[in-house]
Amino acid sequence: MRFLGIDHGESKIGLALGDNEANFCLPYKILKAENFFNSINNILEEENIDEIVLGLPKNLKNEETQQTDIVYDFLNRLKEVIKLPIHLEDERMTSVIGKGMQGKYLREDSRKENRKNKLKIKSDEDASSAALILDSFLKRNYNL
Repeated sequence: MRFLGIDHGESKIGLALGDNEANFCLPYKILKAENFFNSINNILEEENIDEIVLGLPKNLKNEETQQTDIVYDFLNRLKEVIKLPIHLEDERMTSVIGKGMQGKYLREDSRKENRKNKLKIKSDEDASSAALILDSFLKRNYNL
């Protein structure tokens, strides 16, 4: 089966692709939040997605936060737009780990050409976080 991992953010939404039979999970793309619902059905069709895995933010004490409520609202809207199974996956620490994965590519100089690269890598953190969320789900449910 093919899966789409989603890391919801206020301005950007990170996406990842995974397949439990081919045993892969990779960052896919970033969408602006305002464009997400206009694009999602095309992505699901183009990538032959069977199920969705949405990251659920909680604090380190496993308590729901204001951001958790925002993701629940997003989930309800998503259920209105698509008819695929949607799973929630704990996303604690995925943004931190995703930032670490991407951060190793940043250079600490302030030349103009590097600023553009830093912005690109910063946005890639969202797709990396989505991949970590999806990877966690696939490992827990499919022993990958």
